Amino acid sequence: MIMVAWLLCFIARTAVCQEGPIVPVADVFKVMELASKGKMDTLWPNFRVSEIPVLVCDGVNTYMFHSTPKTQGFIRSDTDPGVWVYKGRHPRVRGNSIVRLGEEWTATSVLSASSRRTGVTYDLKDMAGIIVHEQFHIFQRIHHPGWRQNDGLLLRYPDETIEALFLRRMEKEAFKRAVVSQERNKIVGWVKAALRFREDRLDRVAAHFALYEKELQLTEGLSDYIERKARGSHPLNASDITNGIAPAGIRDLGYVEGRWIAMILDTLDPSWKERLEKNDNLYLEDMLKEIAYESPIPQRGFDRVEVEAMKADAEADFSDWQTRKRAEIKHFFDAPGYRIELRCSANPCVISVFEPLEMEILDDGGVYHRLVFMAGNASGNLRILNHPCVTWFNDAFRLTRLMVNGLKQAPEICDGERKVIIKTPSVSIALHYSRVRVDKNRYIFDL
Repeated sequence: MIMVAWLLCFIARTAVCQEGPIVPVADVFKVMELASKGKMDTLWPNFRVSEIPVLVCDGVNTYMFHSTPKTQGFIRSDTDPGVWVYKGRHPRVRGNSIVRLGEEWTATSVLSASSRRTGVTYDLKDMAGIIVHEQFHIFQRIHHPGWRQNDGLLLRYPDETIEALFLRRMEKEAFKRAVVSQERNKIVGWVKAALRFREDRLDRVAAHFALYEKELQLTEGLSDYIERKARGSHPLNASDITNGIAPAGIRDLGYVEGRWIAMILDTLDPSWKERLEKNDNLYLEDMLKEIAYESPIPQRGFDRVEVEAMKADAEADFSDWQTRKRAEIKHFFDAPGYRIELRCSANPCVISVFEPLEMEILDDGGVYHRLVFMAGNASGNLRILNHPCVTWFNDAFRLTRLMVNGLKQAPEICDGERKVIIKTPSVSIALHYSRVRVDKNRYIFDL
């Protein structure tokens, strides 16, 4: 099972902490004071933020809270002797994520003044909430190890259709109206509508894709819920990051609807968290279905004008997306420079990182990555950052082929070692090969 979600947000949500004479983004001690306040422990049963280690880079240095260093380079802080400081960016702090340091899971964060995706400015409370989000991921790993979705399924997600996009938007709009309603009859009525659209949509995909969405609600959706509660955000905050088109729209929907369902459950069944802690085989939407379907409150619905408007928007957005996608892919294949192809069916690579919010599925089953892709096998590894590439996979979600285009320099070929090396700011490849073929600016390596 591919599990890369906990690494993905280091690109999507923050800028990488840089070393050098720059000013801290914020006072890390004030941020952590907000992240460590007792009320954070009330967000979830048995969740104790002070028990979960944190590494935070403030833009200049890296600080360790709630733990002691397991590696060299840390000194005690003059501000708080219980905190440790590492000069510059610690190599394991890549952004808002979680890492394994020795035998200990540690939340990591790179403080940022604003959201990379939305441009919204962060205050100290927002930064604290993001840290608590990552701490909750560790809580999940320790207390609910079964909450693990296979993000590799997004690489094989079914082709997007106008009908699926339309149903997804109807579903989301109904949940949206439920989460902002104040009266129980409106909440339940809109929940019933949302669940009907959702069931209709998921009946059209294979069972493992439907299960993936339910699992995503438990992992990212609940962590997003914890973050928004910690930040005191409005339920609709950051709920329209994508246009809803798969596969990015599927990933984003798991965050948003998981958060909204948790907030709705807060109103309809205040004991739902304790129930889930006792039986973590439950899914959020199933808990909500139980409440909604047992209620005599009638289902709500959209009027004809609303339906027609949403359908027209879905059709127009689908068409625009197709046009942009074709142009973007053509630009990739037409880019001047060197083209590198790795063919590794005989020695597939294991994926370590990809960004599901920045990729497109191609007609031949390949996946176009705009932002980041990392993988490796026993013979080496590859790291592509801020440079597009196209990948293909086998049924086990192992990389069998990769193409990088538009490189300004030819690869370094070490014939004696049978090794290909590429070192640029965006592309780093070091892999052993069995055969190489060269045709002008095109290099094909069989691994």
